[in-house]
Amino acid sequence: MTHSSMAISYEDLPEELVLEIISWLPAKAIPKFKYANHDILSLVTSQSYLSQKQSHNSFLKNDPCFFLHSDTCQRYSATTEFHHFSSVEKSSSGVSHNFLDFLKNYPSCRIMASSNGLILGRSTKCNGEIELFISNPATKSWLPIPTPDYLKENLNFDINIAFECNNQDSHSNDYMLFRFEAPDEWPYIMSYNIEDGGSRMIRVPKEARRNSHDFSCKMGIYKWGKARNSDESICLVRLRKCVFTVWVLVDYEASKWRRILKIRVKEILGIKEEDPIIVRGFKVINGDYLVFATQKKVYGYGLGCKIYMKLQKICEHQFDHDGDKVCFTSYSDTLRSCGDGATTLPLMQQSY
Repeated sequence: MTHSSMAISYEDLPEELVLEIISWLPAKAIPKFKYANHDILSLVTSQSYLSQKQSHNSFLKNDPCFFLHSDTCQRYSATTEFHHFSSVEKSSSGVSHNFLDFLKNYPSCRIMASSNGLILGRSTKCNGEIELFISNPATKSWLPIPTPDYLKENLNFDINIAFECNNQDSHSNDYMLFRFEAPDEWPYIMSYNIEDGGSRMIRVPKEARRNSHDFSCKMGIYKWGKARNSDESICLVRLRKCVFTVWVLVDYEASKWRRILKIRVKEILGIKEEDPIIVRGFKVINGDYLVFATQKKVYGYGLGCKIYMKLQKICEHQFDHDGDKVCFTSYSDTLRSCGDGATTLPLMQQSY
């Protein structure tokens, strides 16, 4: 018996299948793919729904990259670095040097948040005018959005804001912005139902409240679980005296939490870092990955079942001043639209 091999070319594949394959690629890789074949280039540029399909598929995967920037007053620009969680993703995902130059050169520009390939940015111009904008680094597009009155009246006001793209509908380009007011008493969590406007307080664990006013105590609330699974929730991370403690909300109605980790930073790092160890910033990214920065390095520590308590050195950073705090903003490059009225990002302008 003989076996014959049959090669399948692009022309043999249905158009729908080709688009499906392309839609699972990162936005940075799609130009390389389409330039390899003129017919593919024509197909990609003629299908407007590819951007929606690709951004929706990206939402089902982990963010492969992150911005690391200084945690300073929002009125001023922030030094920004860009890194990948893994070297494998460097060739296919990322942002251009032009976009990083834009962040550096545009007046007092800084990243506030990111969701599904879009960046929420803030700029303070020389005349004191505050500008908020949505930008897509992959498509080099942006859309200025209205600045709230309270922000116009106080240039030094730092806003706590959440930015979330609508990913329930693969044909929607909607996104939402939420502003949070700093509470007089901490810690507490308020939940808000967008549909009916109802709100309620969620009690935090007693252990988290204990010594929460200590100067060394830092806490953050982050998404928990994967978007493609049914176990989505929130987690609370506390760092006090170089000890990480993590709780996951398991019962919303009863405000019931489950502690999944309590460990000293020294125990996590072992001999990788010399004393004194200073944690300059932390965040839970991709639903189960605790990322934190020390004096010179960035590490990832697994919280989920498959990666639990596994340590990875991600990169080294260039923030030289030991006392400076840093922030993380995860990022995934997509073709998602910034919205109606978006224009080309002013990358190459010399004056603003």
